[in-house]
Amino acid sequence: MNRALQPSKKEFFTMAENKRITRLVALLLALCCLLPAAALADEETEQLFAQRLAELKTPAQLGAESGEYQLRTGNSAYFPHVSPGVIPFDQMAETPLPAPEGTFSSDNESVVTVSENGLMTAVAPGIAVVRWQSPEGEKAVTVTVGDDLISEIGKNYVYVLNREYYSVARERLPRYNQYAKWYYRKKKEVGWCAVFTIYCANAAGFDPLEEKEIDPEQPYTDVYFREGQVGNQYDGFRKLDRWVGIPKPGYTVTYVDMKKAYLTTHVGSIVAVEDRGDGVYAITTVEGNMSNTVKRYTYLYDSKLSNHEITTDTRKHLQYNMSMLPEAEHTDPLSQYELHTDHWAVFGFGATW
Repeated sequence: MNRALQPSKKEFFTMAENKRITRLVALLLALCCLLPAAALADEETEQLFAQRLAELKTPAQLGAESGEYQLRTGNSAYFPHVSPGVIPFDQMAETPLPAPEGTFSSDNESVVTVSENGLMTAVAPGIAVVRWQSPEGEKAVTVTVGDDLISEIGKNYVYVLNREYYSVARERLPRYNQYAKWYYRKKKEVGWCAVFTIYCANAAGFDPLEEKEIDPEQPYTDVYFREGQVGNQYDGFRKLDRWVGIPKPGYTVTYVDMKKAYLTTHVGSIVAVEDRGDGVYAITTVEGNMSNTVKRYTYLYDSKLSNHEITTDTRKHLQYNMSMLPEAEHTDPLSQYELHTDHWAVFGFGATW
């Protein structure tokens, strides 16, 4: 090459610097294009959270709209059109009972009875039509009663969990947040996954029990525990023989850290379950204290690899039992389909009802 055409050292470094500046400018321009798109995506997500919250309905509201209601045998619920809604346990004493005008009747009192103020009680499995003759006219609800249906308080718990998830809308929360304030009554910055579940349980109408004071001989129906440690939650359900390997909506789910073999590393609550067959379930949960916020997860759980008997059966050993849903099923932008970590597994479920 002709030396006269070769760039000097100064010219060479100038050319290199110009290329670097050009690449930097291109990168900045790309970022400028991406930032508005990201901001738009965040705004759309916020709007979707607000929309879901506005559309969320209590069990009574759903019953009033559809004209159908389900009751677990032995449970009671107010006629949907006169229901006071979901009342937190710590506010029940000061909440007045419904006193609607008119009369109530059931066409099959061997299945459902109804009181003069509209309280329906499920007597035995079957179907009954309950009517309310009010000054404005007649309203009727078809009530299905079954032994295997979710309890009233379980339905309320699922509603409250979803309400809190949509309300927080993935906002980063301090450790001393609204849930910790309600539970501790004074400033205390600690992990709050169990505290979140207790808050929601109280809001749903559970009377949380002291794990150390429970009587295994008592026929508890709906159960939750007031201790803010995950281990106490596990101990309570285990003592009552309500620590199980099959998920249901309204149950708690406790995770084990497989790396550390720590059995009660985190607790969440189940809002939806789909039986996929062969012991596999698609589970959707709402969980507090995940990345400093409230999150919702959807994943597959294999009950054939259950860990819930690990402490009572020496032949059992810890197994990974969680997997991701196929990507084609990642359809809800408000759910997280990635697993919590690569070293957690489901330890077991607390049967709250």
